[in-house]
Amino acid sequence: MTSTLEISIRQIIRASVQSFADGFALRHVGEKDDPDGVINMKIHNIFIAALGREIQYYSALARSLDSSLGNMLEKMAINIAMLQYEVSQHVEGVLYKEQLTI
Repeated sequence: MTSTLEISIRQIIRASVQSFADGFALRHVGEKDDPDGVINMKIHNIFIAALGREIQYYSALARSLDSSLGNMLEKMAINIAMLQYEVSQHVEGVLYKEQLTI
């Protein structure tokens, strides 16, 4: 029998992945011709430019996917952790001089 916790985790994962996929597609397709859109802002990489326009586009898309996916996974992990723990993204404390020097 599936536990309530497992069902909740599965619901969080399903909703997170579905929302990510829908949002990522809509955002990038909708901003295709927008010079300030995500892809068009990331496409200007002088190192990739020498490889051609198509490579520039796919490289920018991959970088956008990478950062967006990382953000989604972080939020999903926080939501799962909140099922059983008090979660805070606030850190406080003293940093000593020894911790700041390299």
